[in-house]
Amino acid sequence: MTEIFTDQKRDAEIDKYNPQEHISSIFYMCPLDRSFYENEKPYFMNIPVHNMPGLKQTNVNYSRRRVAITDIRGHEDLFTLDKTGFAVAKFETSLKHSDFQDPHAIVSQYYDEVKRFLQENTDCCFVLPFDYQVRRKDPNQKSTSRGAPGRAQPFASIHADQTERAAMRRLEYFHPEEFARFRNYRIQIVNVWRPLRGPVYDAPLAMCDYRTVDATDRVATDIIFPDYLGETYNFWANPKHRLYFVDGQRNDEAWMIKCFDSKTDNDPSIAPFAPHVSFPYLKVDREQYTPRESIEVRTFVFYKV
Repeated sequence: MTEIFTDQKRDAEIDKYNPQEHISSIFYMCPLDRSFYENEKPYFMNIPVHNMPGLKQTNVNYSRRRVAITDIRGHEDLFTLDKTGFAVAKFETSLKHSDFQDPHAIVSQYYDEVKRFLQENTDCCFVLPFDYQVRRKDPNQKSTSRGAPGRAQPFASIHADQTERAAMRRLEYFHPEEFARFRNYRIQIVNVWRPLRGPVYDAPLAMCDYRTVDATDRVATDIIFPDYLGETYNFWANPKHRLYFVDGQRNDEAWMIKCFDSKTDNDPSIAPFAPHVSFPYLKVDREQYTPRESIEVRTFVFYKV
């Protein structure tokens, strides 16, 4: 049996409760490519390249690691946005399952629910949702497939959505009025991730405690759009990474995933982001679960200072 890559030292606060662990696998950037990226920055083309001779969709290769993922069920209060980079809280929606096939319903109704959720669970003064992603798992797709619009696949490589540089550039480029109004506030990007069906026993989401991430683990990666250049983090494998999930996550439980925090410039004790990844749930037979469906809304969150 393949050896578990995760460091087996257990000294986190949750460990005194002897939490359950799930053994699964996730993808990291392939360590054999380290020297290659000294000369060519990692990238992903978020546009079709099949009619562009010589271009590849991405120059990033991944390798699989067998990891331990700790269940935080019953101990959710030990994890906060500032301490670990993620948190989980109750989220009720008035929308029906079928409503999430309607972009207008998501933007006109669900966005308001996300705003209220974040205002109730943080001390923020303003929330600006700017994007969303609905994912519907297709069991016939390869684990590395990104899927298609409206049917995006769970993302199986560990990542963080925004680099520090890309976060403020995005705010200024796409939302100049809010950039001018809030540029001197504390600014975060927080993703709100929630299952559309629960409990989730297919490709659940795992969070990585930011405190277990070394600065040299992260690799800035260009995301190339037709009209915009974004930048995210991929990660080198590190056995110190401590991963967590909520076993059987219900559709009234939502992750808050920090992707950026301007306050970390002056306070390095505050988590700037939380790497995250979906993983194969191996405790049940495939016939016993429905393919995962989820929605993630990405938001700018502002605080008075």
